[in-house]
Amino acid sequence: MSLATGSARADTVLAGRYRLVRLIGTGGMGSVYEARDEHTYRAVAVKMFATPERMTTADRVRQEREIRLLSMLSHPGLIPLYDAGTHDFEDGPHRYIVMELIADATLLRCLAEGPLHNYEVADLGAQLADALAYVHSRGIVHRDVKPANILLSDEGASGFVRTVKLTDFGVAHFVDGSRLTNDGTIIGTAAYLSPEQVAGEPISYATDVYSLGLVLLEALTGDQEYSGTVIEAALARLRRDPHVPDSVASEWRELLTLMTSRDPARRPTAVAVARALRGGSTQVTGPVPLGPEREVRRREHRMHRAAHRHARRGTFDVVRRWRRRNVLAASATALAVAAACVGCYVVGALH
Repeated sequence: MSLATGSARADTVLAGRYRLVRLIGTGGMGSVYEARDEHTYRAVAVKMFATPERMTTADRVRQEREIRLLSMLSHPGLIPLYDAGTHDFEDGPHRYIVMELIADATLLRCLAEGPLHNYEVADLGAQLADALAYVHSRGIVHRDVKPANILLSDEGASGFVRTVKLTDFGVAHFVDGSRLTNDGTIIGTAAYLSPEQVAGEPISYATDVYSLGLVLLEALTGDQEYSGTVIEAALARLRRDPHVPDSVASEWRELLTLMTSRDPARRPTAVAVARALRGGSTQVTGPVPLGPEREVRRREHRMHRAAHRHARRGTFDVVRRWRRRNVLAASATALAVAAACVGCYVVGALH
């Protein structure tokens, strides 16, 4: 879809409810708009799929599969699906889905400014592994874990300063389900494919763990491990394992080496990765804020400073204590507010 066509569709109302505001992105499967829900007055994202005439049979199957997958998934690390439908434009009917609008940048854009601190990588990695563990528990393999499909939000939750969400289930695959492509067809992004995807072998949940390992390695080093042309990037992993530099902490080297093993059986599960990144058996550092203000906020935040001192000394089990103190502090504040409210009520009743 051209930008002119996308702009022309602005102000269109879908299902008498969702008013398209502006085009914010385009891709092979369709376009994404910022829209306003006229019933609830909240901003939402509308993904408009291409017309059936412009899509192959496999594209149409992937389109319906993405709608089906999103409708059955509910997790803080995934973008929730609010609604779905079909709208008739001049060029034919278009299927669309309505999702939460994430206005912040993708990890891809964030990495364009350079590598992240190991605290930040542990923060986003734990959330991504959590989301993948949930997806895997539903029998689904994402198959396209990459920085462009990872959205960063300023909204904090569950002890994290910022939340991370995994998006784009257009090429996801049900384990033990029917194949939707011919044998030998590679689906995914070349730089983050697992060896079994490149070789055309059966995929499993370990496929996503491998791709996540490459994403975390890139976040730590600032360099894409397998670059070059599509063919060069795809075939390189069949010849060599990813290089984890000595500048990366030993805890990270151990975890990333396991995650990017060419043998899927040696890779940890997404659950094990999430546990390690939260300070479990493979201990790595905890979270600090993401974004351009992270240096200032790290200096101002006492617990971040304490965590950083522990990290420099090589003590990486501070993550759980850091988050536990956050929860306890929030609970104490809530109790104090509740006690104050009760006290005011009692004083008012006595007078």
